[in-house]
Order: sequence, then structure tokens, then C-alpha cells
Amino acid sequence: MAYRPEIDGLRAIAVAAVVLYHADESLLPGGFVGVDVFFVISGYLITALLAGEWGSTGRIDFAAFYARRVRRLLPALTTLVVVVMIAAVVLLGRHGKVFDQVGNSAAASLLFVANFWFQMNSGGYFDDPAAAMPLLHLWSLAVEEQYYFVYPALLALLLRLVPGGVPRRLAVFSVASLLLAEYWVHILPERAFFQMPARFWELAAGGLVALSSVPAAPRARDRWMLPLGVLVVLAASVYTPHWGSFPGIGAIPAVAGAVLVLLGVHRHAATGVVAAALRSRPLVTLGLLSYSLYLWHWPLLVFDFHLHWEPSPTWWRLLLCVAAVALAWLSWRFIEMPFRTRRAGAGRTLLAGAALTSLALVTVALSGRIDRVPADARKLARVAQYDLPDDQRCHLPSDEPIGALDPADCSSASGVVPGVVVWGDSHAMAWRPLAASIARHAGVAHAGLTMNGCPPSGRREDAGPMPERAPCADLNDLALSWFETGKIDTVIMGMRWPLGVPGAALQERLDGLDAALRRMGAVRRVLVMGPLPWLKRPAPECITLGWVEQCAVTRAVYDEAAAANWLGLRVLAARFPNVELVDAGAYFCDDATCPVMRDGYAQYWDNDHISATAARAFADQWLADPARYDRTHGAPAPPEDR
Repeated sequence: MAYRPEIDGLRAIAVAAVVLYHADESLLPGGFVGVDVFFVISGYLITALLAGEWGSTGRIDFAAFYARRVRRLLPALTTLVVVVMIAAVVLLGRHGKVFDQVGNSAAASLLFVANFWFQMNSGGYFDDPAAAMPLLHLWSLAVEEQYYFVYPALLALLLRLVPGGVPRRLAVFSVASLLLAEYWVHILPERAFFQMPARFWELAAGGLVALSSVPAAPRARDRWMLPLGVLVVLAASVYTPHWGSFPGIGAIPAVAGAVLVLLGVHRHAATGVVAAALRSRPLVTLGLLSYSLYLWHWPLLVFDFHLHWEPSPTWWRLLLCVAAVALAWLSWRFIEMPFRTRRAGAGRTLLAGAALTSLALVTVALSGRIDRVPADARKLARVAQYDLPDDQRCHLPSDEPIGALDPADCSSASGVVPGVVVWGDSHAMAWRPLAASIARHAGVAHAGLTMNGCPPSGRREDAGPMPERAPCADLNDLALSWFETGKIDTVIMGMRWPLGVPGAALQERLDGLDAALRRMGAVRRVLVMGPLPWLKRPAPECITLGWVEQCAVTRAVYDEAAAANWLGLRVLAARFPNVELVDAGAYFCDDATCPVMRDGYAQYWDNDHISATAARAFADQWLADPARYDRTHGAPAPPEDR
């Protein structure tokens, strides 16, 4: 293929968008679509190469194709993984669970199944756990490699069977992939984001450009494609979070913009000021470095995140991105280019790639055997990490439909209707030991009806452009149908409260809670668990790093953040005589701070879910003196005596 510098210019825009988004998403809220632009470019180039080879030889040399992929991708990738593992030993060796995750994700990345691993372990690309994983960005490389395993054979088959109808068939596959992505977005959003079948249409869109005809001379209408495409890509980098479900229909603008740019290049209509800008030395240089820059920038940002107990300012994260550009140049000059220009047979190249991968996997395995966490801290951290309620019956999955469910099916006493029920999200599930204590004291059974991210009022909580899921609404309808029977004596409602200044999120939560309480008149007692303190980092990390004091928020910060919630809750509770507001924050804080540890145990299993041990200890205090923690009628409860 003839080299077209405009494509490197488009790569530069794509990688800059991703890097700025990762530095601070407020700088470019839709910058993550740079990955989608990369997919379109890859689809175009790969299809053009394979179709050209078929046209000149009547076949596709698969061994040579994969050898080119190995030379292009593997040297820089394995170097990155080895460096990240060495850095993880030095910098994250005391991060316990995080360090273990780095090793597991590194192995998955080298085997090109990182997208599966991160789907199962990150909680979603836009969620907080994802921001702590230094190899998270390699999910997209796994998607591309899985595409490369499928697409060349598919293209060869189509070229052989329907040589004149390849674009139509590829368009059908592309539409089917887009429809699948849109379907998954609404029921399994993590799968839609991370899995190749939902991204196939983006790569295929570039392939369709490569297979399109080229006019003998550029037509007038062809000349507006490139500038319009650049404009659409830039707009998508800003507004995609507001453009519907992603990566379903919300990804169409970014993909369409990239397609328009490539069409202009493909039809030899890359003229004008915008095309000249894409061909400019700064953009072309950045485009040439784009692969290495994509590899190196994210680990720098994540390691920085782990080395400080408070987030770094934006200016510092941007400075790290500048450092990543320097690393990218070194990687491109001394790793990428020597391997890409080396001429070796396909067999030797593939064998060398296997050797590189094996050596990197050995590094990962050896790194995992290094333990830099003191034995007592590791023991405490591991206990904290797994200090969850033993009984999690009817803590329902958030990605599966909910059918009929009888209260007795969830009861701690088989077949017995429970007298006490915990209802809400994962923060409610953390209160199961309180329900067990209240039920034991009253001589009745207890049960839970909970779901991650599903508060007992209002909308499901999902970070980023992810939709509300139907199972959450089903769970809440099911819970209210239980309570309307009059057979449940006590309901404990727990949820993650929107702490901070009052706003739409809090009002929506209070309105939903009001609607729920109106249907709970048959329940004798409703305990609404108020907002709790939080930690700046997950408790296991705070313990292993020796940051127990730094991780704690002050009592003043917590009280200020929770004030609007309590004001709204007291107004709401005044309308319902069966409602009691429980201020557990008075137990989890003293006069000065809301600590990580108390009486030798961690008060949380992460940064804001209380541990089962803490829930049981609070239950004993609450049963002894409920009035101490009652905030239904006014002032905050005094801090627990230490």
C-alpha cells in the first residue's frame, strides 16, 4: 500500500483524545472514542492489505499475515508487560490484591484475552476499580487480535465464494454486530463494551471503505468528506456521553467520522487545509508514535494513582502524559521499528513471537512470587478483603431477569416467612449481620433482597454512559409486593447515598424513597440506614500500604457531606410514623475522624462498604440502646465512646 500520512494524522487525533480523557475526563468527556477510531483505521488497513494480496496472488498467506501482526504488535507489548511487572514489584508490592490483579491481567494481555479478564474483574471500564489497573487499556488490543483471528478467514471465504458481493455480505455482518452491541448495551453493558462481536462493526466499517471503488478522479463531493469527518470525530470526542448507548448507537458518530476521513483518503480527495493539517509533521509524528503512546501512557497514570493517597492534580497528570510521549518515542525508535523493518521468514517470526510471549509470562510468574507486604499487614488486609456477610442468599445478579420469588425462599429458616428483611443495594447487603441480630433478638427469621448498584428507590447506579437495567426495577417491585402482604415486621433499607451538596441525584433518591414508603404501610417498622463515612482508598490497600491514618476522612468532612442527606431524610421521615432513621455514622466515627480500623478489625471491606465484623459490632450497640443512633427527629447522634 502507498503510504498516506493523513491516516497517521487521524491516528494522532485518536490517541490524543484517549490520552486527554485518561488524564482528566473533564478535559475531553468523550475522548474514549479514540479507541473506536483506531478500530476503523485497523479495519481499513487490514482489509486493503488482504484484498490487495488476493487480487495479485489469488490467495491470502495467513502465516505471513500473522507474522506481520507479530512484528507490529508483540515486541512493544511484551516490553511494556515486563516493565509494568517490574514496576509493580517495586511500586505496588505492598498493594496486596491490586498487585495480584496486575499479574493476572498481564498474563491475560499476553494471551490476548485481556478483554475477557477485565470484563470479569474491572467492574466496567467507567467504574472506579478500572482506574486502578495499569494494563486495563490492553483490552482493545485483545479485541483487535481476536478480530484478526476471525476476519482474514472470513474475507478469504467471501472473496472465493462471492467475489462480487463481498461488500454487501460484510455490510450485513456489520449491521448484525451493531444490533448485537445495542442489544447487549441494555442488558449486559460490560459485555457490549469489552467483547469483539460487539465491536466487529467498527472494524468492518473500515473494511467497507477499503473495498469501495475508487473513481478515476476525485469528485467534488468527495472533497468535503475528510474535513467533515475530522469535525465529526472531534465532536464525538466531546459529546459522545450525551449521544445514547455506547458502544451501540452512541458510537456511530465517531465511527462515521473516521469512515468519512478514510473515504476522502481512499478516493484521493485529501485536499484542503484540514488534509494539510493531518499531513503536518507534528500530527504525523504523533500518529507514528500512537501505538507506543497508547501502550505507555496509562500505566504511568495508574502507578501515579497508587503512589499517592489523594488524586494528583490535572497539571501533574498531563505532565505524566508528556513523559509518556518521550517513552513512546524510545519505544518506537528502539523496539517497534527494528522489529518491523527486520525481514525474517514467517515461521521464524512466529517462533520468535512465541518466545517473547513465553519470556514475558515467566517474568509475570516470577513477579507474582515476590511478597513485600509484612505478614501481619497481609493477614489483616486479607481478613478485611473477605469480611463480607456469610449469608448472601437472595443477593441477586444485576444482569439476569428476576422471576417470582417468595419471602420464604430467601429466609434464614428454610420455608419460614422472615420477620426481618434487608432491602437495597450492596450497601444494604453489608447490613445483613444487623438483620440477623435483630431477628435473633426477636426470635424470628431474617432474609435479604438485594442487588449491586440497585438502591431501594430511584434509578440504578451506573457510572459512565451505561443504561438503567430492568432487573433493578423488577427487584424493587418484588420487594414492595412482599411488604404489602403484611407478613414482614421489620424492613432495613440500605443504599449508597449521594453525599455532598444537595442536587438532582439526592432529590431523585428521596422522591423514590417517598414512593416506596407509601406502599409500606403494612410494615410495622422501617429502619432507613443513613449515609455512612467512607475511606479515601479500600481498607485492604490502606492496611498493606501503612496508610491507615491517611485513608480516613475527618468527622467534619463526613458531617458536611452528609448534612443535605439528613435534612431531606428527616423531612421525609416526618410523614411516615413507621420510619426510623438510623445514624450508624456515630458509631463509625469519633470526634475527630472516621478511621479505617477499630478494635483490631477493619471497618470496611473496600472504601465504603462496611465489614461484616463492623456490622455485627454495631448491631450489639444498637440493640443495647437504639435511641443513641436514632436521628428521626433532629440532631446527630453523639460519637461512640472509644
